[in-house]
Amino acid sequence: MQSDRLCRVPRYIVRILVPLAVVIGLVLVAIGIVYLTVACEELPGILGPTPGDTSPRIALGVVGVVFGVAALVVGFMAARRRPPTAPLQS
Repeated sequence: MQSDRLCRVPRYIVRILVPLAVVIGLVLVAIGIVYLTVACEELPGILGPTPGDTSPRIALGVVGVVFGVAALVVGFMAARRRPPTAPLQS
């Protein structure tokens, strides 16, 4: 019975965290795609361009996409979660 109490998250926290997880997931997927497709020397300043390097950053791109998809899955699964129902008493 105690483990059931530990798993409960207040509804207002879920309402904040679900959209936050989806937004973070979308941003990570977008950054991952940019890292996979754009050469290092053409990256925006905030993403760390490397002068003279014409290859994309494959490892960072894959990590960004994987974590982004994971955040999207967690966000959508949490949004679909139904609140627990009271046990039937006879």
